[in-house]
Amino acid sequence: MGSLVAVDAGRSRCRAAVIGVDGRPGPVAEGRGLPAGTGPATVEGIVETLAATVTSAVVAAAAARHEVGQIDVVSAGLAGLLGNRENAPAVAARLHDRLGAPRVTLCGDVVAAHAGALPDPDGGVVVVAGTGSVAFGAVPVKIPEVDGRTPSPDGRSEGRHRDAARAGSGLESGPPDSGRMAANSPSGRSSRGATGPGEPGAVGSAGPGRGAFGMAGPGAVGAGAHGPGGVGVGGAGPGGGIWAFDSAVACVDGWGYLLGDAGSGFWIGQRGLDAALRAHDGRTGGSPVLARLVERDVGPLDRLPELAARAGAGPVAAIASFSAQVAEAAAAGDEVARHIWREAATHLADSAVACARRLNPTSAAPIALSWLGGLFSAPDPLLLEPFLARIRATFPAADLMPPAGDALSGAARLASPTARGALAGLVYDSSSPRPARVTA
Repeated sequence: MGSLVAVDAGRSRCRAAVIGVDGRPGPVAEGRGLPAGTGPATVEGIVETLAATVTSAVVAAAAARHEVGQIDVVSAGLAGLLGNRENAPAVAARLHDRLGAPRVTLCGDVVAAHAGALPDPDGGVVVVAGTGSVAFGAVPVKIPEVDGRTPSPDGRSEGRHRDAARAGSGLESGPPDSGRMAANSPSGRSSRGATGPGEPGAVGSAGPGRGAFGMAGPGAVGAGAHGPGGVGVGGAGPGGGIWAFDSAVACVDGWGYLLGDAGSGFWIGQRGLDAALRAHDGRTGGSPVLARLVERDVGPLDRLPELAARAGAGPVAAIASFSAQVAEAAAAGDEVARHIWREAATHLADSAVACARRLNPTSAAPIALSWLGGLFSAPDPLLLEPFLARIRATFPAADLMPPAGDALSGAARLASPTARGALAGLVYDSSSPRPARVTA
């Protein structure tokens, strides 16, 4: 029995770790982020990034004296794959060619984040907040069947109607190894863009000195997020008898920094910079404390637009990285900064509740709800405490659960079909007869 390589690939960076034949995880290797888009060039860029990071993880594991052997499975959560599922077959085929891994499993990075935060097969809702933000939920549902068809209220079978509804929502149903991506994407949005749930988020990620603006730090997570909206029934879990097991999937926000990602690192950073510029101009709503932090860590306020446009990490990541200074100002008692964080907590909680209500419209049965992403590394009084308080007040049915793991552990879990639970239909599983070539 060989090893598994788990991968969490966002837009700003890619992480990979080998789980050896003895079950022990090796060191985490890091590589550059994934390119965005579709088509052969994008696929090749994704494969190059994944292959380089996987190879680095294998080398690091061997150097740490882990028993690696041959790589049997590569399991990766990829930014954008939940919506751009047409990339999955080509990416898997090229990874078979490049790495020789007999099995490749692929999913969206937000799916891997969900699997890491909520490993319970009953599923639930996970809020992922870094540079962007999204609430993603999946729960198993039971659909009663008679001779393979769902009975309607008048006793007629509606199997064909259900199949048509799936097709209309962008869903496909089939066994996990059928070579099809069964992702719920009724709106055609891609999953989260670049907000890597397992990566360091905006808070505290800019490093010392000038941070992302001055290229001294790694910046935040990446560009904004995208995610499929609405609720659909998709996936293909284990079934038998007169029951067919499926999953309901919902996504809230994740519309990207221009139109959404409310409460995200970019959202906080942008409002912090706005408050600094207001103080500089003498307008109402300004914060002299944030203005001083811009001068200290970024540069002259009258050059702020130029500095943002030329940021080495990119303007979105650079603006999001300023959320660290907004947290610093809030901790020092600046009321403008504190208000920004309170609003962010409200927005993230409202996204979580909206997602939970789509999956649980009666609000009666408990539903698990967790959170993940670098933004939650902010001091608890700034974000987590008001976030949880807002959820408790507006959706008492939420069963609040701290994350069990991150997207990397989620990708490892999703390598096993029996551990996927409500996420089974959101994983692309590809097998190849080629022998494994990546060895330590």
